[in-house]
Amino acid sequence: MQLKQVRNVTGVVPQPKSAPPVPCVAPHCKPVGNDPAVCKEQEDKRSRSAERTELAPRVGQGFFPLDEELALPRGRNLTSLQHEHLVHLSSWMPFARAAEMMQRLLGVQVSEASARRQSEQAGALALAVQTVLASEPFASSPSVSKPTKRLAISADGAYVPLLKGQWAEVRTVAFGEVEPSTSPAGAQEVTVSHLSYFSRMCDAQTFATLADVEMRERGVRQAQEIGAVTDGAEWLQGFLDLHCPQALRILDFPHAAEHLHLLIQALQQAGLVLPDDLLERACHRLKHRGPRLLIWLLARLPAQIAQQEGVREQVGYFLKREALMQYPQFQAAGWPIGSGMVESANKVVVQARLKGAGMHWEPSHVNPMLTLRNAVCNERWDLCWQEIEREQLRHREQRRNERATPRLEQMVSSLMLSLLRFRSPTPKPLPPPPRPMAPAATLPGSSRPSTHHPWKRVLACRPKSIAKR
Repeated sequence: MQLKQVRNVTGVVPQPKSAPPVPCVAPHCKPVGNDPAVCKEQEDKRSRSAERTELAPRVGQGFFPLDEELALPRGRNLTSLQHEHLVHLSSWMPFARAAEMMQRLLGVQVSEASARRQSEQAGALALAVQTVLASEPFASSPSVSKPTKRLAISADGAYVPLLKGQWAEVRTVAFGEVEPSTSPAGAQEVTVSHLSYFSRMCDAQTFATLADVEMRERGVRQAQEIGAVTDGAEWLQGFLDLHCPQALRILDFPHAAEHLHLLIQALQQAGLVLPDDLLERACHRLKHRGPRLLIWLLARLPAQIAQQEGVREQVGYFLKREALMQYPQFQAAGWPIGSGMVESANKVVVQARLKGAGMHWEPSHVNPMLTLRNAVCNERWDLCWQEIEREQLRHREQRRNERATPRLEQMVSSLMLSLLRFRSPTPKPLPPPPRPMAPAATLPGSSRPSTHHPWKRVLACRPKSIAKR
């Protein structure tokens, strides 16, 4: 609802109702008419006041849009600060709960539909700003004042429920600074701090392009060392080739242990008898001694076993990722070997807000909410809201110009018509001068030919005196 304020433009300032006149007791005052309470001096003042009042013409009442003066978008009866609080709450909790908290904390009553609509609109504005920034060329000057010494990158995907029982994958990349630490027991550990995230529901190629916004924010190109811990998926390798081909690539150890479990199950189904603690021993050896023994054993499997369906996939998985499983070297260099930061990002950023009980999302509303979630989880809400407000102002100016253009064209056309209407008429062209009358062919008063008769005109070509015979 647009707020409107009424201005009194009648030209007359309304006067409050006054008390009954008090009789004047001055000895020099004379009563006027039959009313002894009105003297001559009071009557003169009233007449002069009436004359001044009557000079202002009465033009009625008018309205002006107060919502534009207060920078309130259309269709919203909240102030800018209340709007920010509503969107901020909606990025942390369901829309119904956010509307309830608005009424409890601020005393502002908002419906669930309004909270949903306004939050999704704000997220769409932030999404548009980041999409434009991702398409801009990378500046040669560094975007961060202090480059990170050791930066860890990890990416993964998680599924969110959509309408009509469908599911879609949301890709997330997490960034963090690698720092050595000491556990309470005195053991050396590796911690990843100052985490930030970027999430989008799109294909791998589009995600790699849009993630350049967070890549610039974290100074990936200026980082001295980069370690990328992934699950070994093909799209992740292409993602790293695009943004940081120099990164040290590490296969997530829990994923390697999971594939070891699948390999042992496939070998047992193929007919091999294996010890019960083989998985635990294989994981311990892989973590502390590397994949050399595992690759050696896989290369010497019998052909009839290695070609079976379950075994062939797992053998190919490990042979292709041998360089990514050098865990003793990675740990000695102080790098994490697990992708826990992106696994927690899937829970904190995506699942905590978009995967609640009974939630089913319209596909076009997922990325706006992910943009808001990234802002709150990255602790950059103030910066994100400033971008949203700037985008709102730009859209408001664009709509105002679109509305003003037809009116301006109409005014110009009316002005041209007025100019044409009051323009002096175009003078008519003068008639050609009359031709001089030809002289008379006969003499006046007779029928004899005059010197101007055609018979007496000189021939243009005289005949020769001597004709040829």
